[in-house]
Formats: sequence, structure tokens, C-alpha cells
Amino acid sequence: MSKPRPRPRPRIAKRSATEADPAASNDTTAASGSSVLLGPNTRAKNSTLLDEDDLFLRNRGRTKQDWRQLQQLARTSVSPGKADDDSECEDLAEYSPKHQKKRQNKQNDIPRWQAVGVADILSSDNDDDLQIIESNLSDEREKKSPRKRRRERSRSRSITPPPALPAHQLANARNLVRQALAVAPRAPSPTYLADESTDTIVLDPELAVIAEAVKKEAQLTQNETEQTGGPEVVTIKVRWRPHPFNVSAGNQVWIFKMKRYDTLRDLFEELADLAAVLVDQLVVSYDNKRVYSSGTPHSLRIWAEGELEACDKHTDEYIRTNRHRWSASPSRQDNDKSTRSLSPASPSDSAPEAESTGGEKLKLVFRSMATKDKSIPLTVRSTTTCGAIVKAFLRAAGLPDVYSNASSSGRGKKRVPYPQLMIDGDKMASEAVIGDAGLDDGDLVEVVGLSEA
Repeated sequence: MSKPRPRPRPRIAKRSATEADPAASNDTTAASGSSVLLGPNTRAKNSTLLDEDDLFLRNRGRTKQDWRQLQQLARTSVSPGKADDDSECEDLAEYSPKHQKKRQNKQNDIPRWQAVGVADILSSDNDDDLQIIESNLSDEREKKSPRKRRRERSRSRSITPPPALPAHQLANARNLVRQALAVAPRAPSPTYLADESTDTIVLDPELAVIAEAVKKEAQLTQNETEQTGGPEVVTIKVRWRPHPFNVSAGNQVWIFKMKRYDTLRDLFEELADLAAVLVDQLVVSYDNKRVYSSGTPHSLRIWAEGELEACDKHTDEYIRTNRHRWSASPSRQDNDKSTRSLSPASPSDSAPEAESTGGEKLKLVFRSMATKDKSIPLTVRSTTTCGAIVKAFLRAAGLPDVYSNASSSGRGKKRVPYPQLMIDGDKMASEAVIGDAGLDDGDLVEVVGLSEA
């Protein structure tokens, strides 16, 4: 009898994919419907069997359909750790936005600037490229998930207008446009050519008068323009005018030097300090016209020297009201008894009267504290001296003339000051002529320096 052929010894085969992953083998056994409970001893035995008899043992209970299902499961199966992480992230994403952001960061590992689609711009003038780019952008928007589209925030348009461009930028832009367009400059305006035939034209009398007035006005303006200018430094004298009732106050004159085109503001402040008056209460006049601190010597037409008059507001109001009040009184009092003229009464008055024979007659109103503010009208001539007028006032008021004799008294006796005329706050000397004061009919003149009887 022939001996049976010996059984070949099995070789150790490599572990298959199902053996390497015990979880997969468990799944396959579960899928085939066989459930086996293994203990610790049986596990060791099975491991040796798998190593030795793996080539000869075959699972006969599985059909082709089972193997197809296993292959499909192997293809579609994902690692359990990763699947668990994804499921947890999906569950948390529904409730917390923080986990949703983390999940997006994990999925999108590419930087944001690289993920943005680049629009290719071609150097062509055809508008079809723009339409293609817009369609690509719309396709990308459609590809986005509805959740992401819902997440996009719609930005409202701002109603704030853009800031206005500065003036220098506009000017630069206009200059650039003019230079680029090369706009021709405007032609110069034609000069006036005098008509030579105007000398032969005979005008009507009315038109001739108008033409003559225009010529005179042109000459005056030309003379004024020639008179403008002068030295840069101007000397200004300011004469202070006290109140007529303030007999003790004397005439004060201050001299200031200032530049021609500087305002009088500093002069007003210094003058107010010297006169101990507020600047608001100060009234300054030049040529009987009020001057304000905003004026300049050039605007007053002062060449090198000028004299201003200053007083406080109460003094100015008193002088103006009395001048207007007494200006109409002589017209009402035209009686020969009330008006008195200077007549030769004594040999001492003959000299002044002889000098006043050829002047213009003036009707003035005189008043003094010695007469209890009683007004006395007198008719004088413009060439009469102030000393003669004072003597005539004393005779008309019935006051004794003790002042003329006081000048010839002895040395030991105190000399009595001679009364003086005060016109607009200025005391006139006895030798001065009344016509130099520039008075008109009806003006009021104060007589100061009289002792009350």
C-alpha cells in the first residue's frame, strides 16, 4: 500500500486588512449575523489560529451579496474618530457660533486672500469681458450654501455726502485743464481815445453848465490826490475844553506824535488817562466835526501838524444845546432898548472903538455867573477886541469896573485878574479880535473871572 502524501505545512501569512483592524472584523461578523462571545483564553487561541490556518480556513456562510456589502462599507467607511468629531462639530454648530467659526477655520486652511477669486482684466475695449466676469461672480454666489448666503450682511448705503474739495485743489485742477486745452488769454480792453472834434461842438446852456461842473470836479479830485501823502510822522495837538461853569479849570494842551496811517485808538486812550475821563465819555473834534478812534491822520487830511479839540460828553451836550437855544433869541428881541452897541463912553475905550469901525456887525448873547445867568445881548463888530467887549458887558450889566483900576494899584496889593471871554471852552485874550473866533449871529459867549457882588 502506498503511504498517503504528507500534508504540507502552512506558512505564516500576513495579516489582512480585516485582521489588522479588529473593529472592522467585529463589524463584518456582525454583518454576517454570527455573534460569538469570546473570553480571554479563546482570544489567544483564535490569534494562533488566525496566524497558522488563515490560508485554509474560509467563511462559507457569506454569500457574494455579503461580500459586496462589505466592500461598499469599506469604501464609504470613515475613521470613527474623525466621524465623531464631525458629528460633534455639526451638533455644536447649530447652537454656538464660536464652534461654527472654528469649524470654518479647520476646513478653510487656505488664507482668505488666496481663497478670493481673481478677476482677470484684459486690455481690450470690448464690453463682453465685463459680462463674463459678472457671470463668474454670480456663479460663485450660487455655489455658496444657503446658510452662508444667509450669513452675509447687507451693508446700507451711507447718506452722508462726501467732503467738499478744498479751494487749492480746484484751482490746481482748473489750471491744469487750461494748460492742457491751451485757452487763449482774453484780449486787453481797448483804451479810451479822446475825440478831437469835441472842441467844435456847441452845447446847450444846461449841458454846458453840467460839462463845466464835471471839469471842476475832476480838477478837485486831482488836487486832492496830489495833496495826499506827507511825512510819515505827524504831530497832533489836543486842546482840552473844560465845562463853561468850571471857572477854575484852565486850558490844557497835549502834544502827541504818531504815524500817518495809524488809527487814533492809542491817542484816545492816552488822552482819556490824562483828562481822567472814560474813553466812552470822550468827544474829539477836528474842524467842528467829530472824530472817532477808527480814523487816521491821513483820513483827516492832516499834513504834518494838526490840532484837535477834546471834551467830555456832558460838556459837548451843554455847548450844543445852549448854542441852538440862543441862536433864535436875537431874532425875537429886535428892540432897540434890549440891544446895545459899543459906544465911546470913556477915553480909555476910544482906541478899541476906533479899531472896530470897519468890521461886520454881530449880535451876540453874553452871560456870566455874576449876573445870575441873566443873558445880555450886545451888538459888536468883528474887529472889536475882547477887552472892549468885556467893558461894554460890565456897563450893560451895571457892574462896577474895578478891574481896570486894579491894574494900576500899588505894589503891595494883590492884582485882580481881568475878566475874559470864553468861547466854546476857550478863553480869549483881551487883545484878541472877536472875529477870529468864527462866531455867528445869536451865539452864546461866557464872561468868566467876574467876582460876584
